Amino acid sequence: MEIMGKAERFTDLKVLVVEDDDLLRRVMYDRLTAAECEVMAADSLYDANRLLASGTFDIMITDIRLPDGSGLDLLEQQREAAPDMAIVVMTAFADVDTAVSALKQGAFDYLSKPFEDEQLFKILRNLKDRSKLSRKVETLKDYSLREFEGFVQFDQMIGTSAMTAIFDMADRVAKSSATVLILGESGAGKGMLSKAIHRSSSRAKEPFVEINCSAIPEHLLESELFGYESGAFTDAKNKKLGLFEVAEGGTIFLDEIGDMDLALQAKVLKVLEDREFRRLGALRPTQVDVRIIAATNRNLKELVDKGTFREDLYYRLSVVPIEVPPLRNHPKSIEPMANYFLQLFAKQMGRTVQGFDQDALEMLRTYSWPGNVRELRNVIERGLILSDGDHIKAAALNLDPGKASVNPAENACPADLLPLAEIEKRHIQRVLEKMKGNRKAAAEVLQIHRTTLYKKIEAYELG
Repeated sequence: MEIMGKAERFTDLKVLVVEDDDLLRRVMYDRLTAAECEVMAADSLYDANRLLASGTFDIMITDIRLPDGSGLDLLEQQREAAPDMAIVVMTAFADVDTAVSALKQGAFDYLSKPFEDEQLFKILRNLKDRSKLSRKVETLKDYSLREFEGFVQFDQMIGTSAMTAIFDMADRVAKSSATVLILGESGAGKGMLSKAIHRSSSRAKEPFVEINCSAIPEHLLESELFGYESGAFTDAKNKKLGLFEVAEGGTIFLDEIGDMDLALQAKVLKVLEDREFRRLGALRPTQVDVRIIAATNRNLKELVDKGTFREDLYYRLSVVPIEVPPLRNHPKSIEPMANYFLQLFAKQMGRTVQGFDQDALEMLRTYSWPGNVRELRNVIERGLILSDGDHIKAAALNLDPGKASVNPAENACPADLLPLAEIEKRHIQRVLEKMKGNRKAAAEVLQIHRTTLYKKIEAYELG
């Protein structure tokens, strides 16, 4: 980074620099501080996550290659956790493909090393311009929310009176340190509720760490959760902190805990009972202060009866059980949720929108939403991207009219008139619905590997 003679002023702009090169990190810190930014710096993903959990930033500038991972991991995490924060990626390898990929994932901009002050300050100027647009959209967002009097809101979740008891319970439990078990179908909003509970708790300034227990192979899940010592096994060259340690003082969200194997369940139980665990290869236990929120789309009582889930862990987890209903059970929530997501994404994209036209609203109301809130969120984001003008039209939503019913599984398909891919897509969807969103069980019914099912769900946009 070359030094220029005259520094610009970006007073009170909060900047996080994530760079493992000591010299470049120091130069960037000095130049940004001279420009009157409030600057914090980290040299790894771990340090960056600590700083992100302890405060908010207007912009994060991160190297792509870091000693303990990729800056793209930060991009993926923070795009949802901190949607208002602009993220700029740096690469020393002039890797344009990676930079373009980062932009597609939601990065604000990128810098190729070496770069001059002017390149950096141009990005900061663009950020200030975007902030002006955001304030206009925020005004529109407030107006939209006021239009829906009588609807309830908890943190960033909104719904009808059917959600009042759930939001009230979540708000109450947030004030305690009790373990929470969130139940509901895939996509119903269990992850959103877990974040809302964390942000409304006394641990809000500490880390929120989440992991999908069904998405990681069983032999890797233990090291992800509890970490390992150097030399614990053949490839363990350096000590690795587990997610329980990363979440110290905050909250860990164990999604799809019903898919965890019995041996690992015993170790999670020990954390709940004794507030300690042992890294792989460690001689002494590590003390930890962390709140556990777990979620599942499976019936844990049935799993206990079958012997695949520990009864003692079940009772430890279900101190406060909260069941999130599928979206089809509170259809009046669809419109306010859709408006909320529309304003959220419009703000991120610097767009000004008024809402949906009548055909689009009717389509949103009559669609069955097998993917629940997650599907609604994805549809609204896609609709905004594909739309021009200040109203979202039905065509941009790209919803299947054949699913405009409470039970889309009843829509029989004439197999001899459909392409093979469409038949496969509909069959996978029916199996997922029958299994109530349980992907592990669906993979067993379909007789395919779970990873293969995940890829097909993504390809067919069923998630």
